[in-house]
Parts: sequence; structure tokens; C-alpha cells
Amino acid sequence: MTAASESINQVVRKAVAKGVRIGMGTDAAVYPHGRNTEEFHLLVAQGMSPLDALRAGTSVDAVLLGMETRIGTLETGKLADVIAIPGDPTQNIRQVEKVFFVMKDGVVYRNDARRR
Repeated sequence: MTAASESINQVVRKAVAKGVRIGMGTDAAVYPHGRNTEEFHLLVAQGMSPLDALRAGTSVDAVLLGMETRIGTLETGKLADVIAIPGDPTQNIRQVEKVFFVMKDGVVYRNDARRR
């Protein structure tokens, strides 16, 4: 397992270095639900900038799915959920793991315990 994991890391590092378009996410169910935000810091650890990691989970995913006219960026007429996190994820990507509210369809769902 360690060898396989390091092999994956090497492939991702090479792809990042070569500018390969990388999307984020999986439906493989290899970890418990709700931990998908941890993928951001894994991408950063392999050489992706925090901003590019954020794009991988938003606008790049939308392009790769052929849905960029409907999702992926905050624009009039597009579907979007909005999250609030403490701090600046471009300075510390792990801030995305501390979502304290989600706005979906205009309704705010709070999780103030995560605000730290």
C-alpha cells in the first residue's frame, strides 16, 4: 500500500509540474462521507498552488464535466452553493476543512462549532 500511495503521489506531482488539468473528487467511497475537503491539501502537498487546488474542485471540475455554463463559478444564472470558512485558503488550504456555513438555494445552514 505504501508503494502504491507513493506511486500515485509521483504521478500527481508530474502532472502538476507539466500543467495537466486536474479535477478533484471521486465516487469511489474509499473514505467516510464528508472528508472530501481533505483532497485540497493533498493536491497542494503534491505541488499544486492553493488557488489551483480550489479551482480543481470548482471551475475545472465543471469544465471536465462539460457543465461550465451551469456550475463551477459564481455568476448570474449559474447554480451554486456558497460556503464560509475562517481565514484565507490561499494562505492555508486546510481552512476549507472548517466550513461553518453553507448557503444552498438561499438558505444558510450553520455549523458554528467549525468556526475555529
